[in-house]
Amino acid sequence: MKTLKKFSMLVRRLRNGEHYEFYYEIIRFVTPISSSLGDAGKLWLLFINAFQHEDDVFKHSAKASETTHISEVNAERKTAFQFIKMTIEAALLGNDPAGKAAAAKLAGILDNYKKIPSAPMVETSALITNMVQDLRLPEYATALGVFNLAGAIDDLEERNENFIDLYAEREDSRSEAEQRGSMKEVRPRTDKAFARFIETVGVLYTLSISNGNAATAEVYEKIITKLNAIVTQYETIYARRGGSTGKGKPGGDEGDEGDEGLLPDTPGADAPVLAVASQETPSPRVMYVFPADVAAFAEALCPAAAGGVLALVQTGEAPALCPITGFKTETVEGEETVKGLEAASPSEYHTFFSPFYNDGACDAWVEKDGETLARFTGMAYPGMTRIEPDR
Repeated sequence: MKTLKKFSMLVRRLRNGEHYEFYYEIIRFVTPISSSLGDAGKLWLLFINAFQHEDDVFKHSAKASETTHISEVNAERKTAFQFIKMTIEAALLGNDPAGKAAAAKLAGILDNYKKIPSAPMVETSALITNMVQDLRLPEYATALGVFNLAGAIDDLEERNENFIDLYAEREDSRSEAEQRGSMKEVRPRTDKAFARFIETVGVLYTLSISNGNAATAEVYEKIITKLNAIVTQYETIYARRGGSTGKGKPGGDEGDEGDEGLLPDTPGADAPVLAVASQETPSPRVMYVFPADVAAFAEALCPAAAGGVLALVQTGEAPALCPITGFKTETVEGEETVKGLEAASPSEYHTFFSPFYNDGACDAWVEKDGETLARFTGMAYPGMTRIEPDR
């Protein structure tokens, strides 16, 4: 007689994509035999309805994530602007009188738009639009011709329009997402609906065996066997990522679950606690964490943390494990002084784009060889862009 593996703790700790795939695998298996579910059929339909809502939210959030590279598109249009600006500035420093005269005329226009490199995104859009309109006035056509800048202006306009379209799409996505709800809201509903269904399957399986109804029992046994296999699969995935599904081991006891939708207490409660002064993402692959107390940081983590990971956790999510690649240093009075921690993006499929984009504060700690070296307070969870499909 088959025994159903415990799974509720596991599904609450899976990442959103994994949570979606976990149930999708079950649905793909059960759907062809759903007409044989008997008294569990109504609960199956309720679960399907709950999952369809999650499917809608998940796919929409995945689509919205494709617009998060907006900072890259913003940078591209500013690069196009810099090309025009540097061409004119170089001519002003040259020895060609005609070139200098043409550059001086165009420089007067560019001087009105010197805020473009540092302006906020929306303001940059308006500034570039106005600058392109000004440069295309008939009185500047001859000067532009001297430097063959007509094509560069067309390129700048195209990149600016691409940004405007992408920005509008992102704002529409955010508005629609607010109406749909978040994965954090819909996941517990899916979990609850499935738990009711599978609990009923377990009861009906036992009754079918007791009543000698082998055909019905076989249907329920197939579902239990498949679910157990999927649970084992995802326990392995989660364990390899450095998490656990219970008291320190995959498939642990569910009696210590704590609050609904929350992870257990942050590991290393006795480890040193370091306050974070600031964070930076100097590139899509690198994040710096600067502690408020550099001396305490150096004592706790430098060089002990080298080769470890920075673990970041938002409520209801599994840890994002960011490999520690080094330390941020600064030369002070001829000596190298450690200033902060350098961490890489959590996988080859993701890049950082801002430490303050999403839900802000998170639990954070440094681990190495299974030991928690220190915990951080005041840490912001970085937004992450998926750069190619990871599922």
